[in-house]
Amino acid sequence: MSHQATLDHKLALSLLESFNAQGTLMAWDARLTSITPGACEISLPYSASVSQQHGYFHGGVIGAIADSAGGYAANTLLMPVSECLTAEYKINIVAPGAGDTLIARGKVLKAGKNLVVSSAEVFVVDKGQEKLCAIMQQTLFVIPKAESRI
Repeated sequence: MSHQATLDHKLALSLLESFNAQGTLMAWDARLTSITPGACEISLPYSASVSQQHGYFHGGVIGAIADSAGGYAANTLLMPVSECLTAEYKINIVAPGAGDTLIARGKVLKAGKNLVVSSAEVFVVDKGQEKLCAIMQQTLFVIPKAESRI
C-alpha cells in the first residue's frame, strides 16, 4: 500500500489563499486541484480568454500554468517562512493544446536554501483522454514570505 504525504491544514489553507490571490489564474478560472509536499496540480478549463487564433490553448497560457504548478510545488516546502519567485523556465510544447482542459502537474526536483528547481508536465484533456502537451523545467528564487501587495 502506498502512502501519500499530506500537508498541514494551516499550510494548505495558506497555499490556497496565495493561489486565490493570483489575478491572472482567477480570471482564467484555474483551480488548484491537488497539493502535497513537493507537488502541485492545477487545472484550467478552455475558454475564449485562454485561446489563440486556431482554437487551441495559447502557448503563453500553457507556460503560465506550468510555471504556477512548479512554483506552488516549491511553496509546499517553503511556506510559511519563505516562498518563491520564478528566476527562469524552459518549456517545450510538444503537442497543440487542443482540448477542453489543461492539467499541469508540478514537482520539486531539488530544494536548496536559495534556489529550487522544479518541473511540470502539462496535459490537455480532450474527450476524457489526457495527452502530453508541454514539459517545463524552472529555477525559483527563495524569498522571505511577504505580505500581500494588494
